[in-house]
Amino acid sequence: MKIKKLTEQKGIGASDALIAVMIIALFAGLIATISYNIYLSSTSVKRMSQATNYIVDVFEYIDKTYYDDITKEKLIEYFNNKYYYESDGNTVKNKPQVKMIDEGENIDTPYKAEIAISKYKDQEGNSDKLDLVQEVKMTVSYKLGNKEQKLEMKKIKTRENLTTPNAPDLSKLSVQDGHRIYPIKKVDNVWKISNLDDDSWYNYESGNWALVLETTRELEVGKQIDTKNLSNDEKIYAWIPRYAYNSSNNSLEFLFSDSNNYVNTVEGYTKITPIDSSYTILSDFSKDSNNLTGVWTTDNKQNAYSDLNKVYPLNN
Repeated sequence: MKIKKLTEQKGIGASDALIAVMIIALFAGLIATISYNIYLSSTSVKRMSQATNYIVDVFEYIDKTYYDDITKEKLIEYFNNKYYYESDGNTVKNKPQVKMIDEGENIDTPYKAEIAISKYKDQEGNSDKLDLVQEVKMTVSYKLGNKEQKLEMKKIKTRENLTTPNAPDLSKLSVQDGHRIYPIKKVDNVWKISNLDDDSWYNYESGNWALVLETTRELEVGKQIDTKNLSNDEKIYAWIPRYAYNSSNNSLEFLFSDSNNYVNTVEGYTKITPIDSSYTILSDFSKDSNNLTGVWTTDNKQNAYSDLNKVYPLNN
């Protein structure tokens, strides 16, 4: 009886071991599958996040760029100058992670970006429409496991409202502590306090330059001002918007924003055009290597700004 019991116990032990091995193998496979899925999920989130960052970067660049400068070639140039680089043979560099490709180009990078632009006026039936709206579609591809994933986003770019001359920038005007700034304009041959919301505060073509009074007084809109008899602590500043002047024919072009472009109308829609070499842009409109949208001055009719007064005489 004792021998029989020992034999039965040995049989049961081998069976248990086999079951245990099978269970371990089952759980090992299950754990491996779960771990791989977690890895894929985590990797998917990271790669999608990176792909999103690439697209957001380009879309933010588009927001800051003129409508006419949004072209496929320029967007590819911008993107690859920022993100894509190759070894120059002298410097050891990490393998580039992404490149924006043109149609038909093959690359070996973890991410691949593509851009497409379509204009509303180019769609069927819109040939008579103005060039005011375009759609930018950006796609970023990346590998996840053995499959290629794609993230696609679209952005609408509308032609900006190109206005000149540039509006007065009060933030660029330095005044003493305790002093106030009031816009002034001429009404019925007398100068009066105006306000920044007044559409007729300034109009250069009418000779109404944007003028402000610096004073310690507290004044109300409509208050008459004697500009010839100001107190010692009062000053009148004129805003000189960025412009270019052609001395050969006394022509003047107001420039858009801080650029060297002027606004004109071509084929029924407004666009910006680079100023040509016959025009001169005053050095006053640059500071510390940065272009200025305009300058404030107390010397509004002489010296550097006499050219502006020749074309648009200040309404004294």
